[in-house]
Amino acid sequence: MMKFDGSISIYENAAQLVDSTAIELLAGIHFYILEKGECHIALTGGTLGAAFSIKLVELFNDTGGALRGLHIWLGDERFEPEMSPLRNSYVISQALTNTEIQLHETRSRDDGCSVMEAAVLYERQLQGIHMDICVLGLGPDGHVASLFPNRYFLQEVSRVIAIVDSPKPPPERITFTINYINSSAEVWIIAAGAAKAGAVAQLLRGESQIPASSISARLRTRLILDKSARNAQ
Repeated sequence: MMKFDGSISIYENAAQLVDSTAIELLAGIHFYILEKGECHIALTGGTLGAAFSIKLVELFNDTGGALRGLHIWLGDERFEPEMSPLRNSYVISQALTNTEIQLHETRSRDDGCSVMEAAVLYERQLQGIHMDICVLGLGPDGHVASLFPNRYFLQEVSRVIAIVDSPKPPPERITFTINYINSSAEVWIIAAGAAKAGAVAQLLRGESQIPASSISARLRTRLILDKSARNAQ
């Protein structure tokens, strides 16, 4: 069951959440780079996730000389053509200009491999690596990454798996597993809007049938919300 660090961050609205959390993440990245010379973060998609990635990249591009050793991974990716805006990495790859930062993308549909093969190749890249901070969006049904209710593979020991029948389109995806997400030093779950309030309430009650309730990072698990996600009924 999810273990919080003792506080839940609540912001007025989604825009404030995105701006403030991106600044916090940048500070966290600096901490890990200073502590061990590198930092590995994972980002995912969705409407809020895309807005968060865009804001984060803006900060990265304005921060020169201090982000060498930063690695960005995709905790969840849609198996689409390389230049498809549907890919969660698209908003990052198209806007990132800071050459100190390494972006690790999954193979795309253009690369002549299947989604299964792309997942195996990403798994190999992740050998020996654990995320310092993994940022996850929360779906209205309580899903995280591409791990949906009744199909989130709690016993899966791989870091990465292929999804071929996602209940939310597109059907083919590559996702971190619950066990690999939980190997992260920190996991930050972000949610905004009244549509997420039901999942937030289930999460806070510890209802085990939603994937997000299985998230528990090694050091710190955070829940970061706007008022609508926390208070709507």
